[in-house]
Amino acid sequence: MPNLASLIQPFLAFRLWWPQVNRANLKDDAMAGLTGAMIVLPQGVAFATIAGLPPQYGLYAAMMPAIVAALFGSSWHLVSGPTTAISIALFASLHGLAEPGTAEYIRLALTLTFLVGLYQLVLGLARMGTLVNFISHTVVIGFTAGAAVLIAASQLKNFSGIPIARGTPFFQIIEQFLLRIGEANYYVVAVGAITLATGLLAKKFIPKFPYMIAAMVVGSVVAAVLNTLLGGEAVTGIRTVGALPAGLPPFSLPDFSFAALHETALPALVITLLALTEAVSISRAIATRSEQRIEGNQEFIGQGLSNIVGSFFSAYASSGSFNRSGVNYEAGARTPLATVFASVFLVIILLLVAPLAAYLPTAAMAGILFLVAWGLIDFHHIKSIWSTSKPETAVLWVTLIGTLANLEKGIFLGILLSLIMYLYRSSRPETEPVVPAGEPGNLRFVNAKGHPECPQTRFVRIHGSIYFGAVDHIQRALQQIDEDNPQHKTVVIIAPAINFVDVAGAEMLAIEARRRRRMGGGLYFWRLKDSVHRFLRQGAYLKHIGEGGFFQAGSNITGALYWTLDPNICRDCKTRIFKECQGELLPDGDRRLRLMFATDGTEYSQAPRAISLDLAKRLGVTLDVMTMMPPDAEPDQAERRLALVHKEAAELGVHCKEVVRHGSDPIRAVIDAAREVDSQLLVIGRTPPKGMTERKVGAHATRVIDEAPCHVLIVPKGVQPCRRRILVGYDANPSAQPALEMAAILAKANRVPVTLVSVVKEDSPSAPVLTELVEEAAASLRLEGIEAEVRIVMGAPASALIDAARETGADLIILGRRQGGLSRLLPGSPTDHLIGAAEWPVLIAKSLHDAEPSSHRNRI
Repeated sequence: MPNLASLIQPFLAFRLWWPQVNRANLKDDAMAGLTGAMIVLPQGVAFATIAGLPPQYGLYAAMMPAIVAALFGSSWHLVSGPTTAISIALFASLHGLAEPGTAEYIRLALTLTFLVGLYQLVLGLARMGTLVNFISHTVVIGFTAGAAVLIAASQLKNFSGIPIARGTPFFQIIEQFLLRIGEANYYVVAVGAITLATGLLAKKFIPKFPYMIAAMVVGSVVAAVLNTLLGGEAVTGIRTVGALPAGLPPFSLPDFSFAALHETALPALVITLLALTEAVSISRAIATRSEQRIEGNQEFIGQGLSNIVGSFFSAYASSGSFNRSGVNYEAGARTPLATVFASVFLVIILLLVAPLAAYLPTAAMAGILFLVAWGLIDFHHIKSIWSTSKPETAVLWVTLIGTLANLEKGIFLGILLSLIMYLYRSSRPETEPVVPAGEPGNLRFVNAKGHPECPQTRFVRIHGSIYFGAVDHIQRALQQIDEDNPQHKTVVIIAPAINFVDVAGAEMLAIEARRRRRMGGGLYFWRLKDSVHRFLRQGAYLKHIGEGGFFQAGSNITGALYWTLDPNICRDCKTRIFKECQGELLPDGDRRLRLMFATDGTEYSQAPRAISLDLAKRLGVTLDVMTMMPPDAEPDQAERRLALVHKEAAELGVHCKEVVRHGSDPIRAVIDAAREVDSQLLVIGRTPPKGMTERKVGAHATRVIDEAPCHVLIVPKGVQPCRRRILVGYDANPSAQPALEMAAILAKANRVPVTLVSVVKEDSPSAPVLTELVEEAAASLRLEGIEAEVRIVMGAPASALIDAARETGADLIILGRRQGGLSRLLPGSPTDHLIGAAEWPVLIAKSLHDAEPSSHRNRI
C-alpha cells in the first residue's frame, strides 16, 4: 500500500525550483511576467471568441489555471492558458449542445473543463504520461492545420458582414459564403482588411511590439472613425465586442448533472489528449534549450489541477501555449514565478483597459484571428512530410480533412490511422543481412552488400521486436534464407534492436531453432537483451533454442560457430571470412592445407625451402618437410638436413612437421609421402638435366610432375618468393580451372595481381570465343578482390608465354595439367620449355582426374 508521503509527493513540485528563488531571479521573473501579460491580453480575447465564449473568459483562463499549472507542473518555463486548438475543439464539441455565449453554453464549458482536469490528474497519478507519445507529430500538425482552417472559416461572417448562423459546418460555411458573397458589407470588410494589414506590417517592421495590440488599436480607430462619420453602427453595420468586466475572475460552479456530464464526457477525452500533447511537447521543446529535465507524469498532474481549479474560477480548458512559453523563456524567466507575475499583471492591465473593449469591432477580431489561423499552419513541416513520407502524408491529410468534417472524430481518425501504420511498419521489421567485421572479442556487424558471406552461416540484423504481429514476417524471412541457399543451415540473429519478444514470438523462435537443428545447423543470437533472455528462460524456450545459442558482446561467436560447420564445404570455401577460417584446421580437426616441401639438402633445395616457408606463413598452415635417407646414411643425417629448415621456420613463426622416409628411390619416396599425408601442394627443386638431351626438365622432376597426386611447384635455383605478379596460362580447357583456383589462392595470400595469358593462332576462328572466356575468368578473380588483367597473344605457346612473363615482370607461372593419354610431360612441350627456362617457379595445377580420389584432393 502506498504511504502518505508517496501520495502527496506529486503535489510538491515546487520543491524542485524553490531553491532558485532569490532577488535577482525575482526581478527577471517579474519582467518576463509583464511581457507575458501584454501578449496574452489580445490572445485571450481572440481565443475566447473562437471558443464561443464571452471575451473575458479567455483572460480568466490565463489567470488561475496558469498559476496552478506553473506551481504544480515540472516545467519552469511552460505558460498555460487559452490556446487556439483547445478553443476550436471546445467550440466544435459544445456548439451543438447549446447556443454559444449563453449561460447554458458557459456551464457546459466549465463542466467540460472540470472533466478535462480530472482526466489529466488521473492519468498523471496513474503514471500514464507515455500516452501522449501515441499521438504522432504528423497528427498534431494535421489537426492544427485543420483547426486553423476552421478558425478562419468561422470568422468569415465577422470579416465580411454576411450573416451565417453559428455552428454551421465548415463545408456549408464555404458554400454559403460563396453564394452570398455579393451581400458583403464593405465597411466591415474594410475594417477587417485594415486590421489584417496592420498586423502583418507590425509583425514585419516592429517585431518586438505585440502585433495583435497594434492591429486591435488601428482596427478600433478605423471603426470609430467610420461610425462617427457615417452615422453609427446602424448605418455601417460595424459591431463591437463590448466592454469587458474589470476585476478578478468570479467564482463559478460547473454543471454536475448527469446529463451535462454525459454530454461532455467524450469531448473532454478528446480535449484531454490534445491538451496534454500540447503541454508536454511544448515543455520538452523549451527544455531542450533550458537543459531542464521534464517529467511527463508531473506535467499531467499540473495541467489536471489547473483545469480543475480553473473550472471554479470562470476559466475554460487551458493548456501550454507555445508562443507565450517561448516569449517567457526569451524574456529571461528563471522560475515558474514568472507565470504567477504574468497573471497578477494581467489582472492589473484588465482593470485599466477593460472599458476600452467597447470600441473593439468584431471585424477587427476576425482580421486578428485570420492572422492567428495563418500562423497555426506549419507549412515547413507539411512540405517536409510531403517530400519524405507518403504514409505520413496520408495521415496528415486524413487528419486535416477529418478535422474539417468533424473535429472530435478527425483527431481520433488521425490517431487511429497513424497507429495502424505504426503497427504495419512494426509488423514488418527489416531483416538486414550483415557480416562480421573486426577482431574476435571486438566484433561489429556491417551490411553484407559488397562483402563476401559465409556459405554456411547467415547473419541477419532484425530491426524491431518479435511480437505476434511481426511473427509471420520474420518467420518467412528466416525460412527464405535456406530456400535461397540450402547451405545456409545456420542463422545468427544480431539482436540489439530486439526490445521484447512475446509468447507468439518465442514460440516461433523455438520452432525455427528445432527446424534448423533438423537441417544440421542452428539458430543463434548475438547481444540479445537480458530482459528478452530472461523471458525465454522463464517460458522454458531455451530448451528448444539451446543454452549455448546466446552470445554477448566480447564473446568469440565466430570461433564457436566455426567448429559446427560442414568441413567438406569449408574445404572448398573461397570466402573464409572468419579468423578461424585462416587457420590450418578444418571444423572436423583435419588439416586445411597439406603443403609439403621435399628436400635433399643440396643447393637446389635452398630456393624451394624459402618459397615453401613463405607460402606456409602467408597461408597460415603447417609445412610438412620431407626427406629420404638411403640405407647407408648416418644416423643423424636427416636431423642435420632438417635443422636448417626448422631454424628458418622458427624465425618466421611457421610450424613444421617432419616426414622422413628410408629407401633407395627418392622420387618414389616423395610421391608416396605426398600421397600418405594427403598433400595438396608439393614443392620441389629443379635440378638441370645432365648430358645432351632434348628435355629441359630433369627426369626426376618429370616423374614427380607426372605421378604426384597433387599440384606440384617446381622451383629453380636462385629465385625468390612471389612478390610482383602471377602469370596464368589460360586456354579454356578443363585443366585451366584448377590453375585459376590456385592463382586466386596464391594471389590473395601474396597480395599480387594476376595476368591471364591466352595464346591463339593467327586468324583463328576460335579467338573471339577464347577472348570472351578468358575475360570471364578475369572477372571471376576481380569478384574475389584480385586485380586481374587479360592478354591475348599469338605465336608458339612456349615462346609467347615466356615473352609475356618477361614483359609483365611475373615471378610465378601457373599452368594447368592437360587430361587424357598424352598427359605426361613431353620433351619440347610448353611446360617443359617454361620450367627449363629456369627464370620462374612454375606451378603445375592438376584436376581431380589427375590423381587418386581423396576427400581433400586438390583443394586449398
